[in-house]
Amino acid sequence: MTLIKTKYRNLNFAVLLLVLLYITEGYFKVVLYSTGETPGLLQISKGILLLGLGLYLVLNQPRSLAFIGLLSVSFFIGQLALSRSVSKDALIAFAKLLYPILLLLFFNSYHLSKNHKDKLFLVFEFIMLCNALVVFCGLLFDIKIFNTYLGSRFGFNGLFVSSATSSYVYALTLIYLLAKYKEDVFKNIPNLIIIGSMFCVGTKVSYLFLGCFLTVYFFKYTKINRKLIASSIIGLSVFAVYVFFFKFGIFNEIRQKDGLLSSLMSYRDELFLERTLPYIKEHWSTLNYMFGGVSDLTTKSQIEFIDVFYFFGLVGGGLYYYLFFKAFLGFKMEIHSAVLLSLLFIIVLLAGNFFSYPSIAIYLVILREYLKRNEQNQYT
Repeated sequence: MTLIKTKYRNLNFAVLLLVLLYITEGYFKVVLYSTGETPGLLQISKGILLLGLGLYLVLNQPRSLAFIGLLSVSFFIGQLALSRSVSKDALIAFAKLLYPILLLLFFNSYHLSKNHKDKLFLVFEFIMLCNALVVFCGLLFDIKIFNTYLGSRFGFNGLFVSSATSSYVYALTLIYLLAKYKEDVFKNIPNLIIIGSMFCVGTKVSYLFLGCFLTVYFFKYTKINRKLIASSIIGLSVFAVYVFFFKFGIFNEIRQKDGLLSSLMSYRDELFLERTLPYIKEHWSTLNYMFGGVSDLTTKSQIEFIDVFYFFGLVGGGLYYYLFFKAFLGFKMEIHSAVLLSLLFIIVLLAGNFFSYPSIAIYLVILREYLKRNEQNQYT
């Protein structure tokens, strides 16, 4: 183990992982949007990385995997309570949910040097700037490959495959930029390009978090009267809701057809009532309420808070959230970063697909490493 650490200590695994995931995801999206085919490169690379992370932790930090073992037991109990076998789809979904925890645990063990962190932050900002430029190219020249959605709905997210990935990555990026540049965040041209491109993503999560970001910035770094800021934000929010949900666009059409809640939740309320609950009533036993169990993933509600408990049950779901936050937190952060992270996780729990998209995990690592550096700088 010592030889392994010595041999690879000069490799910047974080940068390699970030670049690999971004390139493979971009390749996947280009092929998908161009041909309709789904190349296996992205899944294969993530599978290899997952195995590598697990092997490293087994060799170097076996104790950190104890709770992962308990979570695995919980998962298999829930699945076997449904049937005598575990479905392939459920097993893949379980692996995806483990990915962010394993990656966070890996970088808790594999400490990055100051030089490695500097390069990681530099490459991260460069990738986000490049993606922002790709977004604007897609917008200006109507390049369908860079669309957020297949179809006619507005949105451009560059080389990120899914709308959820782009929304959460941009949200994490905003927290990072504000933590690093503070009151000067809007004085940096690359930052303006990145932040500006987020207006083009076209998801409710991205716009909602942009509002949170701007609110925190104005409260923290401007001398504008706070009552004026609050009243302006409330007024703009009411106006935006009126325009997008009662006057124009796809959300207004959904509201007219299926109601305001379905429009706000993007039909997640209907998925929960029409698919998730009936599946629970028909298939679950007492064990499933404790340990979850899903064989048909189309019955997920797409509401993250519910889906984690749906997948793992009350016992397993509680353990999953404990493992994630224990792996991610463990350091102090500035109040505005804590507020933005809290708001993001509230949004995540009401939206979906945060934990089940492995690509998001590396951006979580980047943000955590920068916030940890901030904490260390305060005490040195």
